[in-house]
Amino acid sequence: MKPVILISVFLLAALSANAQMMYYPDNSVRVFSGSKELTLAWAGGFNNPQFSMGDINNDGLQDLVIYEPGKGVKTFINKGAPGNPDYRYYPQFEKNFAPSYSYMVLADYNRDRIPDLFERGLDGFAVHKGYYNASNELCFTFYQDLFYYNDLSSGGGTNAFCNPGDIPGIADLDNDGDLDFIAYNIVGGTINYYRNMQVENSLPTDSIRVFLRDRCWGKVYQAYWREHMLHYSCNNSGLLREAADTTGGKKTHSGNTPCLFDWDMDGDYDYLDGSVSFNELTFLKNGRIEHGSGPDSMVAQDTMWQAGGKRVVLPVWPTAFNIDIDQDGKKDLLIAPNLGGASENYKCIWFYKNLTTAGSPNWQFQSDSFLTDKTIDLGTAAFPMLFDYNMDGKPDLFLGSDGYRQASGILRSRISYYKNTSTSGSPSFTLQTTDFLNIDTFGFQGTAPAFGDIDNDGKADMLIGHTDGTLTYYKNIASSATAQPVWHPAQVILQDNAGVVINVDGHAAPFIYDIDKDGKKDLVIGNLYGTIQYYRNVSTSPGTISLQLVNLSLGGAQVDPTQSFGNYSTPFIGKLDASGRDFLLMGSNSGQLYRFDSVGCGDTTVAYPLLNGQYSYIDTSFLQYNHAGSMAGAYGGLRSAPTVGDVDGDGEYEMIVGDVRGGVRFYKRKPYDNSAVPRVTGESAIINLYPNPAANSVNVSWSGNFQSSIKLSIINMQGQLVSSVDVSSSLQTYSIPLGGLPEGVYICMLQSGDNRYYQRVSVLR
Repeated sequence: MKPVILISVFLLAALSANAQMMYYPDNSVRVFSGSKELTLAWAGGFNNPQFSMGDINNDGLQDLVIYEPGKGVKTFINKGAPGNPDYRYYPQFEKNFAPSYSYMVLADYNRDRIPDLFERGLDGFAVHKGYYNASNELCFTFYQDLFYYNDLSSGGGTNAFCNPGDIPGIADLDNDGDLDFIAYNIVGGTINYYRNMQVENSLPTDSIRVFLRDRCWGKVYQAYWREHMLHYSCNNSGLLREAADTTGGKKTHSGNTPCLFDWDMDGDYDYLDGSVSFNELTFLKNGRIEHGSGPDSMVAQDTMWQAGGKRVVLPVWPTAFNIDIDQDGKKDLLIAPNLGGASENYKCIWFYKNLTTAGSPNWQFQSDSFLTDKTIDLGTAAFPMLFDYNMDGKPDLFLGSDGYRQASGILRSRISYYKNTSTSGSPSFTLQTTDFLNIDTFGFQGTAPAFGDIDNDGKADMLIGHTDGTLTYYKNIASSATAQPVWHPAQVILQDNAGVVINVDGHAAPFIYDIDKDGKKDLVIGNLYGTIQYYRNVSTSPGTISLQLVNLSLGGAQVDPTQSFGNYSTPFIGKLDASGRDFLLMGSNSGQLYRFDSVGCGDTTVAYPLLNGQYSYIDTSFLQYNHAGSMAGAYGGLRSAPTVGDVDGDGEYEMIVGDVRGGVRFYKRKPYDNSAVPRVTGESAIINLYPNPAANSVNVSWSGNFQSSIKLSIINMQGQLVSSVDVSSSLQTYSIPLGGLPEGVYICMLQSGDNRYYQRVSVLR
């Protein structure tokens, strides 16, 4: 899939008194399912999570960090007690994490009791040193890429390699106190063992020096077959000795995620091997302890772990993570799919509790929806919409999505309904149903809901947009406009006034609003191309629906304008602030929110001016660049979808934004706080860009600790270097010319020594 690069941006916001209010993440609105509180309701969903533990607020307790390739980091603070964790979502720590590519592992390489961060970087293993800032927040600074120098390498240093998409093993394999590293060979089959020589060479603890110790760690070979070949060895040159092949074809492949763990607590590392080719995990037992102190050697396997227990079956490419999630002193197993698309998107976190005693392995299955059962998760790509369904004056929450994965691999969609059960000073939602109106019976793929009187009888109807670009019309047949709606499916496939099926060619996201100010509600539809199509309500008889196509690109508004396809516009039209004006707010594939003016003027021929390309700095994405500034890739975009309303009755607007993981995040308007604006920076450094968007030049200003000379670079969305200049850091500001660049989004990178800092700049004219 085409990668999309996503990053937080700093814009000047002091335009008016109203601009001093912004939307910020907020978890104060409680959500219940029956009597059970969903304590992670606003954390967004989970699709392909990777798990690490570490103290991220320096309070002595182990917190939870979840990373998803292409979707970024989520941080969960442990608010419980030792042995009784209670993880709560605190997104403010996410901005401090180093941009990661492909995988992210927290581990303490220098034994200073502060987690360090490992990710793939350019070469296989990039190391970021952890430290606590003045606010006791865990932060990172780039340390080095891992290269080895020994007689197995040709010429200079060779990078310790990890295949893109793979997750390596990081642990003290030789029990000498420092961390070692394993990863499958570049062509798959065998495992490279990169031994850390920090202790052996008496190096400072704050250092790593790796040596390619073995190209056949564990004496095991994994081909396309489910069963691994045991007692395997490489030849003396270190090259692979291919397995017997009667067909003449090569049987190796890449796509492995070995999870190191001590299955039987005997003191050596066994591992669970996830493979892109299978829906199960293979367990490999290490016989090093039983058979003496020789090299690690896998002596037994379970090709469908676990035999005699709850077998893992998790499409696609299940991957295990060995962490002490329940804080009882023993590391447990969490298992999740490592590949998006056709993978399970709700029951996607399996929890096996470690009840092992030495020599007596005991791993007990606990749940297949661990954490997801504490959050709002609709599978893939949530579409929230606020609407007062029970007519009590409080907006309720409806949620559709692209759907939940079925056994057949397709997505099937429903709508969830959360009643607004807020009382004075205590805002809350309570789940009423996960299959509103039994919509599941239709087998829809995609359910983006919209509410409003589209047939001119004074009662609010419901429209549902589908993945194939069509819509379904539910007519309100309630007795009056003040009664709770009674919706009946009047047109399963909605047609226009000429009898033509309304189809926006993919991912219809409807919204009902009187665009031309004639007193009748019209239909606008977001779509795969990032525009909005406009259908005028031309009905002349109350209670009948008649929609006429007027414009395929209303107001010229488009999200992610540098893309031509896969933009996924999701419109909301209404009030966002205290100005009293209506705005057009659109979610996008990139995760940004685009705000346009003039939608309330009634003139359907004018162009809608773009006011913000990242409204309130809300961005459901995360920077996917490695430390060297090269494009690291995001898999398929982040799919923001906004809705706005006064949820808690305090007279201020709140915003709920859906994301590609099938979850939602909640935002409240608060006074503007420059320090809270998300930015990707390093230790003691801040960079700002203005104006942004820019036309012919952009000013870069910086403050902090820099070397005497810094490099300023502009990088396009394909990861290509567009321009670069060396300047003195004492200048503290510099103007970069942009006149020769096409309109679009670019990355500005400031490099000082090994440290690199990024901001996004939009070029518009």
